[in-house]
Amino acid sequence: MLISVLILIAGSIPSPLLLQNPLTSESSVLELADRSTYELGPGDIVSVVVEGGSSQILLSAGVYPWTECTVGGDGYLSVSGIGALSVNGLTIDEAQQSLQRKATGYYPSIRVTLSLFEPRMLRVSLGGMVVEPGIYQLTALHRVSDAILLAGGISTYGSRRGTMYSDCGDTLFVDLNICPGSVSYVSDPFLTNNVGIIIDVCQNPVYLLSTANAMETRELQPQENFESLLARMGGVSGDLSLLDSRIVRDETLIPVWNQAEGFINTELLPGDTIFLVSLRDSITVGGAVGIPGYVPYNPESSVLDYVITAGGSISTAGSRITVQRNGREVEFDGDVENARLLPGDAVNVSYNWFNRNAAMISLLTSVVSIGITIYALSN
Repeated sequence: MLISVLILIAGSIPSPLLLQNPLTSESSVLELADRSTYELGPGDIVSVVVEGGSSQILLSAGVYPWTECTVGGDGYLSVSGIGALSVNGLTIDEAQQSLQRKATGYYPSIRVTLSLFEPRMLRVSLGGMVVEPGIYQLTALHRVSDAILLAGGISTYGSRRGTMYSDCGDTLFVDLNICPGSVSYVSDPFLTNNVGIIIDVCQNPVYLLSTANAMETRELQPQENFESLLARMGGVSGDLSLLDSRIVRDETLIPVWNQAEGFINTELLPGDTIFLVSLRDSITVGGAVGIPGYVPYNPESSVLDYVITAGGSISTAGSRITVQRNGREVEFDGDVENARLLPGDAVNVSYNWFNRNAAMISLLTSVVSIGITIYALSN
């Protein structure tokens, strides 16, 4: 019975390996930070473990096998049975060495380890070109990119560059472009308490239009081409169709890829729009066509080209063709058959009047027929 009760109690106690981060709801582990770089500060919670456990003498002196301590507002860490030491600004490894030296002065054979159990909470202000500017709570393990993600990301016309201002007057440069040949940001500093982050407006912008007409703005560097821009964005995604993607400049479509030579070295200019075509992108063609369904997107194809690819108009087709985009009918200047589409658009070829109203005509014919039959029988 006692064993059963102990099992139930143990099962109800949360393991430190499964503590939930209140900000991200992601599981955290006991050792969260790089021991050689993470600097301790007020609010950090650390665990102190005595290797091999505590003897009766150590227990009577207040030294326990495992204890949880919080760094105070003055930067001091107080450990039961050992005393207090200043750890503010020390890395985890440096704080452990200081704690070991202090413990050895009282207990020559003791060996202690110190680990970060829970990072301190920070107050961070975000402004500028982010989706939801405001004040957020994060931890000392988060970087600028994490704060921006919590604020909904960078807004459409925002740059990937900005500045982080600390409460002591220091400023740090932020650059969330990808380092070419790596998967890390150029400059993504760790957060400190009471910092302010300002994301700049995009200068010399180029516009990227992708699946579902989602638009993104990127800041051009001098003499940059499409290949170097992709490198700063983290490289080519697996489903990007380079052969179908285009640069749109003054109503001119410029290819970015050649089957024989690869990337075409065309310098990008501020104001260019780049259509990033995914292999999954398509145009929906329905109505009075031979093969209704999805047709692969091609920026150079017209509405009529898509209709022909879908089997062409059938004999019962009418003369009206409409295009739906995001649930609304698109109005084009000029003939709709020659219009250019965007990924995700839907083309509908109408039926002729007779076929559109076939059901109503059939019903009216039936009613007239029944009426004539009744009239004939009654006479």
